[in-house]
Amino acid sequence: MSRTYPHMTEETLLLGNISTDQLTQQHITPPALTDAEYVATLSTTSPGAPSYVIGQRVSGKPYDQIILSYGPTQKPWQRVWRLSADRGAHVDYQIVHDTSSTGFASVER
Repeated sequence: MSRTYPHMTEETLLLGNISTDQLTQQHITPPALTDAEYVATLSTTSPGAPSYVIGQRVSGKPYDQIILSYGPTQKPWQRVWRLSADRGAHVDYQIVHDTSSTGFASVER
């Protein structure tokens, strides 16, 4: 089920901030989940399989966006994914922004 948030404000946006050590490749089986957890599949703009991370539901809702900061400490790059489908234990996210990838185009579907 896809969700849209026409009146979403920064104060009500659920953000999941993750690190690179939390990312797992798509071919690796996720661990057993608690009722409040879900597998967040993160799309990619480059060739290769998407990654996933384990998300935590907040009041029953998945994160609206997942943000990964990585690279140089002084000025890290950022990748941002937006919620595209909530299917219970599996939630899909589409990449919408990547400050380090100037050679790839991000498109919304």
